Amino acid sequence: MPTKILICSSEVGAGKRGASLGPDAIRISAVNLLYNLFYQIPSDEIKAQQINRYSPEYKSAKYIKLIAATHAKICRKMHNTLLAGYKTLIFSGDHSNAAGFISGFREAYPDKKLGVIWIDAHGDIHSPYTSPSGNMHGMPMAILLGYDNKEAQVKNMKPEVIKNWEKLKHIGKSKISPKLLPEDVIYIDIRDLENQEWESIKKLNIKYYTPDDRRKKGIAKIAEETVKYFAGYDWVYVSFDVDSLDPTISKGTGTPVPDGLSLDETKVLLKAFTAMPNFKALEVTEVNPLLDSENKMATAVVKILRESLSMENLRS
Repeated sequence: MPTKILICSSEVGAGKRGASLGPDAIRISAVNLLYNLFYQIPSDEIKAQQINRYSPEYKSAKYIKLIAATHAKICRKMHNTLLAGYKTLIFSGDHSNAAGFISGFREAYPDKKLGVIWIDAHGDIHSPYTSPSGNMHGMPMAILLGYDNKEAQVKNMKPEVIKNWEKLKHIGKSKISPKLLPEDVIYIDIRDLENQEWESIKKLNIKYYTPDDRRKKGIAKIAEETVKYFAGYDWVYVSFDVDSLDPTISKGTGTPVPDGLSLDETKVLLKAFTAMPNFKALEVTEVNPLLDSENKMATAVVKILRESLSMENLRS
């Protein structure tokens, strides 16, 4: 099964500007490191409107109307790409886009068992009802799970926000929601979550690994357990937010958090996950060169991909 690269540089879900430059930064680093990924694998770009105003309409879910429109485009592109017979390698601006890509997955395969491996410092399971910042890159998992967590509501919701939140949860012609069930998700290396997020993860009984688990078990054991967990699934989607990496590697992401993954640990994970027979998509997100120096984060990502992905498997 051949691979296609999908690129969506939308950054409107992030709290800091610059993630829209992440996909290009990765391409530049690939050229500099003589990694022919973008020359050997066909690619397609999803054109998304960027921010055209300085202040969002709604504080509880910033730029939600624009993000809903972007997700609809992403969903269509992902749906069509998968049904054309491709695996996907995704480079996106901010992590809110993951909800659009996985919605496209569900649209293409409504009856398949889809597992999601979420490698991230954060849980991204806030909703507009609970988010302290209103930044929607902290909400894709809640979108996919169709989970509002109104019991922990901290903000008054305007009708237009509720309308667009419901639209996001039901993106796609089939209007399926939820796109995922809690048992379909494994978090790896989460460590910087608000209380509402920890409560949601534990209430929903979502499986997760923290840095303490990594130290106790070792990264190879975590990879092994995750592969085993999803062995019975039809397809697996891997979402790699670069803020899962330790900031000593690079601070070139919007929300760096100490005690993260090393380059070698990340290679172990991605090598194991992309070798799974049911692997279907790898997403790389939240590279922000404006917060970086010497393009270190994009360079680290390219080194990880070059040593984790088999070019032969990508092409065949």
